[in-house]
Parts: sequence; structure tokens; C-alpha cells
Amino acid sequence: MATKKRKKIIWLSVILAVVLVAAIIATVFIVLGSRQTRLPSGNYVHTASKPAVKGRVEARDGYVKVAESDSYVLYYYEPQFSIKLENKTTGAIIESTLSEEKDDGRSNDVWLGYMKSGIVINAIRGTTNTYQVDVNTVETEIATWYTDKGIYAQIDFKGNYQFGLGVEVSLEDDDLVVRIPDESIYEKKEQTYISSISVFPFMGYTHLGDEAGYMLVPDGNGALIYLDDKEGRYANGFTGLVYGVDDGITTTGSVPTLWEKFETVVDANSVLAPIFGMAHTDDDQAYLAIVESGDERVYIEVQPNGANNINYNRCFARFLLRDVFKQPLSKGSSGVVDAVEADRLHSDLQVRYCLLSGDDASYSGMARTYRQYLLDNGLVSRQNLTYNTRVDVLGTEREEFLMGTTAVEMTSVDQLEDIYAALRREGVANVLTVYRGWQKGGLYNLPITKYKADSGIGDTRALTKLILNEAEQGNTIYLYNDALTVNATTNSSTYNVMKMVSKRTYEKKVNGQVYKTFYYLMPDKAGINMSELAKQMADKGVKNMALAGVTSELFSFSYKGNYYARTHTMDVLRDAMVEIDDDMNLILETPNMYMWKYADAMIDMPLGSSDYLYIDQEIPFLSMVLKGVVPMYSDYVNFEANKTENFLEMVESGIYPSFYVTAEDSSKLIYTNSSNLYSLEFDSYRATIAQYDRELKALSEKVGTSCITDHEILSNGLVKVTYENGVVIYVNYTEMALTADGVTVDALSYKVGE
Repeated sequence: MATKKRKKIIWLSVILAVVLVAAIIATVFIVLGSRQTRLPSGNYVHTASKPAVKGRVEARDGYVKVAESDSYVLYYYEPQFSIKLENKTTGAIIESTLSEEKDDGRSNDVWLGYMKSGIVINAIRGTTNTYQVDVNTVETEIATWYTDKGIYAQIDFKGNYQFGLGVEVSLEDDDLVVRIPDESIYEKKEQTYISSISVFPFMGYTHLGDEAGYMLVPDGNGALIYLDDKEGRYANGFTGLVYGVDDGITTTGSVPTLWEKFETVVDANSVLAPIFGMAHTDDDQAYLAIVESGDERVYIEVQPNGANNINYNRCFARFLLRDVFKQPLSKGSSGVVDAVEADRLHSDLQVRYCLLSGDDASYSGMARTYRQYLLDNGLVSRQNLTYNTRVDVLGTEREEFLMGTTAVEMTSVDQLEDIYAALRREGVANVLTVYRGWQKGGLYNLPITKYKADSGIGDTRALTKLILNEAEQGNTIYLYNDALTVNATTNSSTYNVMKMVSKRTYEKKVNGQVYKTFYYLMPDKAGINMSELAKQMADKGVKNMALAGVTSELFSFSYKGNYYARTHTMDVLRDAMVEIDDDMNLILETPNMYMWKYADAMIDMPLGSSDYLYIDQEIPFLSMVLKGVVPMYSDYVNFEANKTENFLEMVESGIYPSFYVTAEDSSKLIYTNSSNLYSLEFDSYRATIAQYDRELKALSEKVGTSCITDHEILSNGLVKVTYENGVVIYVNYTEMALTADGVTVDALSYKVGE
């Protein structure tokens, strides 16, 4: 009996202990759960329990030293979730929020709250109303843990919002890494959502023209906005969604045309790489910011002083978590209402600030840094850099005829062979050709699912023979494949076309003479088609494909009532590229950064920017990054109004030239969808192609496989480009001779030195 009683006592003790432990755990989870705190792996010390940690001392203005590397010290101020970075050598400071001494007193309370907060959220309440939420103007609780390299903070917004997130800030050698884990983001209140999150929107800010320097704008090839006083000339600055517009959400209007035929507005360039930067040239401090995660849905903001009535220059990443779209009232109805996406973006949000000083504190230093980052992380690889002049040809098109269409034959296999022979007589060897409209049904018979040539250019056997024979002569033919577009007039598209988030089928309207509406394939189907076509081509020994569509378009979509974000589309298309990359030599048309690793070459790379009014200087930034790593080819020289300037831009950037030609006269295209193409006949461009080939090939041989190490715009306007092998190229865009370094360059010309 005594033994049984002892056992009962033991069991009761165990049960009580378990209950006590459970109660403690429950209490902890209640406290932490109410704050939605989910710490990343690592060692953390909560500031509430240990506010003065050994080695962390108070700095001026209440900032606490939280991390240190060989070159920088990181300070943190919890009430504003603000940081400062101090260069240990120069003492220069980079601030993330507006300091009291730099407040000019001209901003209202709302903007002051924005400028003094390290995290700013745009919130949606209901469907149409958006609100600014920051740590200064909204009731907020911040709990901070120290880490080995910085801090982790849980930020909870109270009152009308009831949402929050966690932010980890780490100093990793000369990089500052800011990460918002996906699992740390929560929303508790019904009909209240996080729309976007701006990360350190004032990082490195300057006031009016108080400091010299510039901001890097990732528009087209690249551009700069100087930090001088803009005197209120610009109401807005640059806002660009990385990887372009999301066609699954955004409804685009009609394109302005002349006589309902010719488009009168040129599309702005897309943001091909998730980067931006700031340079303070007076104190040799700069940073290049790289969005490492969440890049599929992030805006890059580069705002000069005066924009939005704020007298400060600033640039930052604004992550889009949820968007508002137009939802039809009913099927077939023209009426729409505003609706909020049912789910938010699920991805860690991470920005890496590469801190630069001394000689690296320039856009040239940013380019060198980004190139090394891409190589180190396997996001790009060194390719064959042999110089080629690109000469593309159009095979067949279609025009209306009776009840259907008829072929318009522009360049057959035999005629292309004659073009190569003529170029060889002109001394042009090693030609790269993208053959458009080679497929059965012509240029707009899309998607291409079979390796079958149009009878208007010959037949499949003749095309295969030409590709293999010309390869032995040094000429490489790539077959063009817009793997994303569907022409419903020529192909069934009932179950495979992309539907927008609103569940409406996406339509791409064009001002074509024959075909006026195109669609996009579902990403899975686009991948299947690419793989099948690649297999059929490889079976015939043809391994060169020029990919378009999937390389530059990224969208959200709906399918059978389910929502799929751009993240899904990106993953599916990358998987498809992996599948065909081993079997195919791929050149990619204007590819987004996440596609660069698959490119043997890049075509239609922009030479400039979108020429916005607030841009102070165009620079060939992406060319500086990729030159010496991947061959790049320009848009078509044929259609450039100022060919002299266009040629000099290729000299400056190291991009190779491109021409678009046909054997037949372009007047035959007047009733086709290619009616906007003019001046294509090869005989009109034979001499020009030969001239470009001679000059740019000679220049390429001097440069070799070297990368660009420095790019300068000298005080007299001369552009100086330096390569790692010592070659220096001077480019003069002015109408008068200019001299630098003892080298005189004639007007509208260039010169090579060492």
C-alpha cells in the first residue's frame, strides 16, 4: 500500500511539474505570440532584459553601437528603428533616417514621420484607401534583440492596423544586410492589409545641394541623378517595378497611334536588375544596394530633391506585398470594382547594401562590385566573347487574302546563303544571325511547338543543312522563338492562356494589319513547348535557339480559382531554362537578371535610358557590369535616327552591333503585321554592315576578354573608358575636338590609347 501511495505521489509530482512547465511555456508563447515574434536562427539577447550589453556603448544622439567590422561601425536607435554606419578610416557617416540637425523645418508631420522611420508601410484598409504607417505617427511597439552582427527587431503596429514584422540588420564585413523573414509578417485585423514595405527609405539621404554626388537609376542600361539642388523642377522621380509591369494585375490602356497604324509612343525601358545606389563624392562614401530576395515584386525608388515636395535626395526598395486590381462585376460585364489580392507575396525580403569607399565610391566601383557579386553567386558565368556582327533576317510573314491569309516570303534559305556569300566578299566573317519567321505559318504563327520550317523559305531539311554548313564557315544561326506569346487566330488556346488575377483572359492588343490580339501562355505550358521544340531541334543537330517573351515578361495569374504570384512564374520558367540549357546554345532577348545565368549572349540590350526629364546623365552601367563576361548585342541599327551617336554608344559600352535585313524589298510587308518595318533590304546595308564590322571588330580585338574597370565623364565632356588590360577608349560626343591625357579626339569620334 505504501509503495502504491508513493507511486501516486510521484505521478502527481510529475503531473504538477508538467502542468507548471506547460503553464510557463504557454505564458511565454502568449507574450511572444501576441507579438508574432519568430526569431531567425542565431544568438540573441533581448534589450529589455539586458539593455547594456558588454561592448555596446552609447553613441551620440542616443544611438547604440551594435556591430563592428574591419571598416565600419553599426549604430542603432530603437525608437525610430534607425541606423548609422560610420567609416572607421574617414569618420564619414551614412544615416538611414532624418537627423534633427538636418531637418529644414519645411515638411509636414506626415512626411516627417516618413523621413524619421526606418520602416514605412503603405496599408490598405477596405479596398481603395491607402495609409502611411510608420513608427513615428502610429502607435508602435519595438522589441530588439542583439545578434553577433547587429540586431533583430520585432515591430508591431497597433491601433487601427494590428500588423507587424521582424527585421534583421547585420553588418557582414563591408556589407549591410537587411532581411524581413516572410514568416515574421502578420496581419490580424480584418480588411486591413500591408500593401508595401519601404526599407530604410532615407538611407544615405542628402538635403538639396548640400553634398556632391549622385544616385544610380537602374533604368535601361543605367543613369544618374545628381545630388545638386533641383530647385523644385520635378514633381516626381523614378519609380520602376523590377522586371517590368505585372500584366496579370495591371490593365494597360491603348497605345497612341498615328492614322491607327503607327505607334507614336515608345515604351519605357524595364528595370532588368534589382539594384540602385548612392554616392557622396565629397567624402568618398557610397553604396550599391542589391535586392537579393523579394526582387520579383519590388519597386526601386530614386527620388531627387523637390519630388513630392520633399527637399531631400533618397533612393530605396519598396516591396509590394499586396496590390489592388480591377475586378469585373460579372462575367462579360464592362463594370469593375476595386479588389485586393486574396494573398500577399510570400518571400523573404532582403536588401544587401555593399558599402564602398575611396576609389570604389563611384558608379564604376558599383559596377565592379556588382559584376563580382554576380560571378561569386553563380548568377552569371563567363561566355565565349568572340566578336560577331549580328545580322538578323525575316523569313516569312502573312497578309490577308480572300477568306484567310497568304505567305509573304522575305528571305529564303537560299537567299540567306547568298547574303552570307556577299558579306564574305565584303570581308565580314563570324556573323551571328537570328532567323525570324522561319517556322511553318510565318513570324506570328505562335507558339512554336515543332521544328518545321515554312515552305516559303525552303523546307526543314534545307534549313538544317544551312545551319550546319554555315557553322563550318563561322556563321551561327539561331532560330527565334517567342515562347510566351499565343496567336489565337492560328492556334487553339482555350485551356492554355494566362488569366489575370481578376480571372479575365489577358489580351495583348497590337496595331497589326492581320493579327490584332495576342495572349500569353501559362508558364507551365510555355516550359513544355520550349522543351519539346529543343528536343526536336537537338535530334536534327540544331542547337541554337534565340528565346524571347519568357526572358523579359513576368506576371501573376489565376488558374481554376487559385492565385499564383510572380514568384511561381519565375520558378517555373527558370526550371524550364535549366531543362533545355544543357542541350541548347541560348541567346536571350533583353533578359531579366534571374535569366542571365542561362545566356550565352544577350540581344536587344538597351544602350541608353528612357530619357526621363530628371535624369542628369546616362551611363552604360549594365554594359560596365557584363562586358568581358557575356556578349551583348544592340537593338537594330537600321531604325536609329542618329546613327553616329548610336555607333559611339556601342564603342563606349562594348555592345556589338545588330542589323535586321531581308532579301526582298520591305515594301512587300505593307499589308502584314510587320508593316512598321522599313528599310530592310540587304543591298541597302551591305556597305554599312561591313564598315561597322571592320571598326568594331578591330576595337574588340584590342580589348580582348577584358572587363571595364573604370568609366569617367571628364570635365570637358570627353568620355574615358578603361579596361583591365590597360586599353583606354576616349569617346567624343560633341561637335568640337577635345583633348585629355595628351590625347586629342576629333568631333563625333573616338580614339584608342593605353
